[in-house]
Amino acid sequence: MTTQVAIAGIIFVTFLWGSWFQTVKHLGNFPVHAFISIMYGISVIIVWAAIGLLGKQMIPSGIFAEIKSSPGLTLAILGCGIVFGIAMQMHLTVVKRIGLILSTSVSATCAILGGTIISVLFAGIPEGVSVASLFAASVLLILATITCQYAGVCRDREKQKADEQQKSDEKQQSRTQDILLLAFINLILMSSYPLANSIGLRSALNPDGFSSLTCMGILVIGAFAGSASFTLILLCRQKESIAKVMVLIPSGKLLMLASIAAFCHFGGNVLHAIFAPVVSVAIATVIGNSYHCWSYIWGMIYGEFKGTSKKTKGILLGGIVLFVAGVILISVNSV
Repeated sequence: MTTQVAIAGIIFVTFLWGSWFQTVKHLGNFPVHAFISIMYGISVIIVWAAIGLLGKQMIPSGIFAEIKSSPGLTLAILGCGIVFGIAMQMHLTVVKRIGLILSTSVSATCAILGGTIISVLFAGIPEGVSVASLFAASVLLILATITCQYAGVCRDREKQKADEQQKSDEKQQSRTQDILLLAFINLILMSSYPLANSIGLRSALNPDGFSSLTCMGILVIGAFAGSASFTLILLCRQKESIAKVMVLIPSGKLLMLASIAAFCHFGGNVLHAIFAPVVSVAIATVIGNSYHCWSYIWGMIYGEFKGTSKKTKGILLGGIVLFVAGVILISVNSV
């Protein structure tokens, strides 16, 4: 596989990653935490079905033989998956409290910084690619996120959906705590995903790693375990009755939405794990973080910026251009 093909594949993965969150908008009254656990359960089926179909071609020695050869690495990836599943649930919980506009600015900035630092430290970078270029591309992606978020703020002001009433000191303190928690989740806990890729994927810089399918097969089990544990703990804390818990049984529509989300989320993870070793995990992580761009493109498709001024639309377009510039910068330095 050539570097150009791998980069194109990673860019396609960013579309999948930036799209699966759209399913959450169609849940109605169904609890988000339960939906995410169902999504990860379906993800386990999808990933291990892929292992069953492609395992012999991609893992000649067999997946269980590969796992048995390095139990320490297996446990490390499993642990990363558990932390990642819990982090995703915590992230959505905080987002629900403080809103999407503010949370995306914080989470994207921290995730881009954390992911870049972790991948550079643990996966290394190939010859000919400088750390400076990686972080320059990361800065462009952060600026792109902030610019697009500002466009969202302008949109809400024009539609009179923002600037409600002045928050009290107590509420402001609560929001500050949520922002700090969100920063911790995305800078530390969410970094478990790039860490798993950095230590777990076999590449020229990490010859002792696993094949892509083995790494993702272990990671998805951990993510499901972490997410399901979070849901169970939440149900116990809320002292849900059996009757209320039965309401969590999803309908056919919800199962379809969860399947779409699982395909985009962990199906994208599998593809990313296949393409990443070709260009290096560090470069793939930086390019992958441009997935936030698709959230704003979907917002435009949904008409969220319909009726806004040319200034607001220009700011949004400028943010999207910065996303593209960041991807081009790192891609040119990688080919």
